[in-house]
Amino acid sequence: MKHPTVVFFGLVSIVALAACSEQSPVEPGLNANVLQTRAQPVPGSYVISFLKETSTGLQPANDVEPVGTYLVLKSEVRDNAGNRATKGTITYQYCSLRGQPAPSSACTNGSGKWTRWFSGETDPAGLLVGYGSCSTPQTIGFRFTYSGRNSGIADGVSAPRDFTWAAT
Repeated sequence: MKHPTVVFFGLVSIVALAACSEQSPVEPGLNANVLQTRAQPVPGSYVISFLKETSTGLQPANDVEPVGTYLVLKSEVRDNAGNRATKGTITYQYCSLRGQPAPSSACTNGSGKWTRWFSGETDPAGLLVGYGSCSTPQTIGFRFTYSGRNSGIADGVSAPRDFTWAAT
């Protein structure tokens, strides 16, 4: 009766050694750590900026522009080496307080909530989307989320940024 017990423990030892070896059971010759590293997306940078529509085309906008200025949101996603994202989904959000657009401080302090406004696919130029204009003075906070979907860049969120339509 001692022989079957010894054989059983011997078989368990062999399986345990195989499970702890550096060889990947999926692809011989590849270290399991290498496979895990390949699957991990790299950290990125996520920057929202503003453009305005002018008679000569789109131009960079200041954070404060006159009432009636047509605002265009622009996203920029880069990996930690500075390369632009070539794919992924951008979702623009604005800060909302009691159902009305509000400055980003309302969302960062917890009294407001980020509300989805538009989603679309990005490319190396980023995603440009016209938000529109306001006919009365107000400040609205914007941000975007990025979902990389196998782009190699980690999902992330831009820092919030406020745009103000000011009385002239």
